[in-house]
Amino acid sequence: MKKKIYIVLPIFNEEKIIEKVVNDLLKYTSKFDPVILLINDGSSDNTKQKIEKFEGQRNIVIINKDNEGHGQTILHGYNYALKEKCDYIFQLDSDDQFFTEDIEKILNLKSNEDLIIGRRIKRKDQLIRLIITQIMKSIIFIRHGIMIKDSNSPFRLIKSEFLLKNISKINGSIIPNVLLSIIAAKNKKLKFIDVKHKERQTGEVSIKKWKLFVFCLKSLKEIIQFK
Repeated sequence: MKKKIYIVLPIFNEEKIIEKVVNDLLKYTSKFDPVILLINDGSSDNTKQKIEKFEGQRNIVIINKDNEGHGQTILHGYNYALKEKCDYIFQLDSDDQFFTEDIEKILNLKSNEDLIIGRRIKRKDQLIRLIITQIMKSIIFIRHGIMIKDSNSPFRLIKSEFLLKNISKINGSIIPNVLLSIIAAKNKKLKFIDVKHKERQTGEVSIKKWKLFVFCLKSLKEIIQFK
C-alpha cells in the first residue's frame, strides 16, 4: 500500500521565493503524491497572496494563522498531519536553502528509523547561527550524553508512529525539532544523510538580534530541562 506523506512547510515573509519553493516541491515530489501543507505564520508581506495562487490545487492545503514563531508553526503542521492519519511527515523550511533534488533522496529512504535528518554539509548560515548550533550540540551532549550532528536541521522525514507517541512531549516547545532529535537518538532510531545547503537569498529571518539571544537562552533551558 502506498504510504501517505504530508509535507509541512512553515512560511514567514517569503513573498519573493515562495512560489518557486512550492513549484519545486510539486515537481520533485510528484511520484510520492504527498499532501503539501502551506502554513503561513502571520506574514506581514504579500506571502498570503502568493500562496493563495495554489488554492484549489490538488494535494495543496493552505493554512493562514496568527504569528506564533517557527516552532509553533511546525507543531501546527505536525498535529494537522497526524489527525489526517499520515504515515510520514517531511518537514522543510520555505527559505530555499536546500536543493529540491535532495528531497527525493530522503523520501526514498523510508526505513526502520523513526527520524531521518538531512545533515547540512558546508552549512551556509550566519556565523552567529553556526556558533549557537555548536553550543546546542555541546549542551545536548553534556545533558543527555548523546552527540547529534545537526539536531535542528529543517530537512527531515518523521515516522508518524514515532511522532504520535511523542507529540505530547514537544507540544508548546519553541524547539520541537531538537527535542525530537534527542528522543530518536536516545532510542537509536535516528539516521543522517548528507544534503547540500545554500545561502539565503531572499525573505526575512524571523529570529534576529536581541530576539535571537533570548531564543537561544530559552532553547538551552528547554534542552537542559527535557527528560
